[in-house]
Amino acid sequence: MELLRGVIEKKVITRTKRELNAFSQMFPFNTHVSKLKADETFKEHWTNEFASFARLISGYKADYSVDDQVVDFEPLLNEMSIETEDEDEFVALLNELLVTGETKQQLQHPSMLLHLESAEIKNRVFKISDYLYDLCKDNALLQDLFKANKQNNVLQNIFSELKPELEPIDKKPASFDHKLPWIGDLFADDLLFLRKHPDFFVKYADLVAYYYTFFLLSQNVVKLSLLEHADYKQNTVEPLYFTLDWESTVSSRRDAVRKGFKYLDEMSTKLFSTQLTLAQLSCNTENSELEKMMDFPTLKSIFDQLSSEEQEKWIQEVDTQAASIIETSKLQHKITQSSTFLDSVKQLIYVMEISSPESAQKRYGSGITEIAKVRLVKQRGRNGNVLSLNQEVLTMFLIVIIRSSKMRLQDVYVELEKRGIFLDRYSRVEFENTLERMSLLIKMSDSGEAQYVKSIL
Repeated sequence: MELLRGVIEKKVITRTKRELNAFSQMFPFNTHVSKLKADETFKEHWTNEFASFARLISGYKADYSVDDQVVDFEPLLNEMSIETEDEDEFVALLNELLVTGETKQQLQHPSMLLHLESAEIKNRVFKISDYLYDLCKDNALLQDLFKANKQNNVLQNIFSELKPELEPIDKKPASFDHKLPWIGDLFADDLLFLRKHPDFFVKYADLVAYYYTFFLLSQNVVKLSLLEHADYKQNTVEPLYFTLDWESTVSSRRDAVRKGFKYLDEMSTKLFSTQLTLAQLSCNTENSELEKMMDFPTLKSIFDQLSSEEQEKWIQEVDTQAASIIETSKLQHKITQSSTFLDSVKQLIYVMEISSPESAQKRYGSGITEIAKVRLVKQRGRNGNVLSLNQEVLTMFLIVIIRSSKMRLQDVYVELEKRGIFLDRYSRVEFENTLERMSLLIKMSDSGEAQYVKSIL
């Protein structure tokens, strides 16, 4: 295995440029991320972003608008028994619904999401709908998720008949490099279950999509930070700890503080330099798909199969690459000779960090933390921000996990952790107290093995 220095300098890094666009992207944003745009996308327009995903997975263009639409209501009025004196008021109501920005609360069937306008964000740097589509595009069941089997209410008929027609996809969205495709399977399974309960689907499906976006991004960030020790196998989740919003106190010694938002925030600040390092190391003679980055465990596995002489040569090549970056960047930093694979990787990451614009690194990493802040973070005084579940998110999880029957309490914890929700022992006590207040906890005894959680459905 040898580094392809010429490819690196062409695709990844020059004296004035740090480039990831030459590869299939692992994240649906770039270094132009800002807090303002994150707020616009994920607070004000998340349901609209989910609607774009619904169109893509159904075979239509993501963008959809009803601007400047002129609707002829005469055929509809002729079909309905509306008193003449009430027609103007009825038409005004329809215009408000169809033209002036309908909301999630007005949706009464999953298929109506297809006619919800796209988020209007200029110079968008987030590509969430494309990202989720690429994750799930081969799931045949999801492709029919938003189609109406039959139209059985007036509002649904109005949407389909009077809204602009949906346009078929003429160009597929860009492909992403999904290192954790099994999360897409879990996401699809939860959505498909909700689809059996249309009222719950309309209420919670976009929240499911929001959480899985965070889950997928945060797991990728943490695994990248673990370098050669990351585990990409099916259902292997890196723990991130959450509290519940209504917990009265959270001490600094708790996992929720030490291994929650602060941990994710720390890892995200190194995301830019770590990913650029991985991009450089992926330009090697063993990578048959140079448009895709390898992962650190794969690189380490190949390295371990080399002879001692070849290993030494590889380490020297990585150190030489680090020295080259220092030289072209005109920095005063001395490169040390690495003795292990990990030492050489960490040194190259540090060199990428000090030679790249600090502002770009912060913006890039903030893509994940700003998404988290929308619905999954609570400020806890001196402890700062912690990952936290509010009542709506907790209810959503109880619905998609327990489904249509009861489940052992211990199994509920297992299913939560499978979805990236870890609760320390203090949060578990509060969680169980909350279930009791909701009359959902069945106690056969005080043992966790003999406690069950009832379905909300």
